[in-house]
Amino acid sequence: MTTKLLFAFVTVILFFSCSKQRPKINQEKVDTVSLVDDRIKDTTKILVSELPVKFDSTDILLFAIGLVDLQERGGYGKIKSASYGSSEIASGYFNGDQLIGNYMNIVFQSKNGSERKLTDKKIGIRSLLFLREIFRSTKAGYLLYTISDRDSNGDKELNYADLEALYISKIDGTGFKKLTKELHEFYDWRLIKDENKIYFRTLEDQNKDGELTNKDKFHYYFIDFSGGAYSLTECNPVKIFE
Repeated sequence: MTTKLLFAFVTVILFFSCSKQRPKINQEKVDTVSLVDDRIKDTTKILVSELPVKFDSTDILLFAIGLVDLQERGGYGKIKSASYGSSEIASGYFNGDQLIGNYMNIVFQSKNGSERKLTDKKIGIRSLLFLREIFRSTKAGYLLYTISDRDSNGDKELNYADLEALYISKIDGTGFKKLTKELHEFYDWRLIKDENKIYFRTLEDQNKDGELTNKDKFHYYFIDFSGGAYSLTECNPVKIFE
């Protein structure tokens, strides 16, 4: 990755980190059941696909899907380097292994032209990452997603003010699965390359006050890709201090 591209990528990440509101949890109104996506019925907007992206050494095309209002100022922007917008389908950032934006679904097209969508559920895809180091080591292609899938603050909108979850799928969109527990905020992750493991943390509103504060609890997990199919394990490195 060049210095210029790295700077652009870091700039985008910092922008996201600074602009995302700390999520709140409305314990009375939040619905933990996955909803069928009905946003396509919105006749005030137009359904749009980005032009496809493809990860090197794979044979799947990915089309990011969203709804836009072309009459809004800045209502639609194309995928490009270090760009972001606030419309339903935001200007995206693609660096070869990661796509960042604001999408409602992904369409996967195989080499023979067959297509499938990622899900029928109502979600907001904030980012997806091709796990290239895992692919190099195990030859298994996986995508890791950060997704808003619950209206956690009860404002009847699904956006960046809601909790984010961590999801995984195979490179062709099959095996799409949520890794984080319900109403846990996905916090961060790290790849341990020589062990083919990804560690991640989530934050739970343990005292149920609707705020994520020092009174709440972190949970720790790792995904192990070394055995062909991945496995998910919860761990607790701070238990020794209890």
